[in-house]
Amino acid sequence: MGANIAIAIVDDDELVRLSVAGLLRSFGIRTTAFESADALLMADANRFDCIVSDLQMPGTSGLELRRILINQANVVPVIIMTAFPERANDARRLDESFPMVEKPIDSGRLMASIEDVLGCKVV
Repeated sequence: MGANIAIAIVDDDELVRLSVAGLLRSFGIRTTAFESADALLMADANRFDCIVSDLQMPGTSGLELRRILINQANVVPVIIMTAFPERANDARRLDESFPMVEKPIDSGRLMASIEDVLGCKVV
């Protein structure tokens, strides 16, 4: 089933971007990597089944990306990844609920988050 799923990876750190994309491809998932949320939005975020985005980036942040997509008709789920979970928890205190994985990325936790937001078994 993984080959039928397309996931966008958004992170300003090239090493993280390529690592997460490679990890997901190892599970048979199609990925496209973007260096910023703005680049993803220009490329049509709605063509993806799920987005895995860094929390903090220059320009549009991962949470801002998530808010933009929530306001669209076709809501694409966004999983936030961060090395600073306390900053994500600040947003959660404002009644925002979103899936989050901490860096360094644990493959099992990331895959469980993807399966949870998609509502299906991926591999």
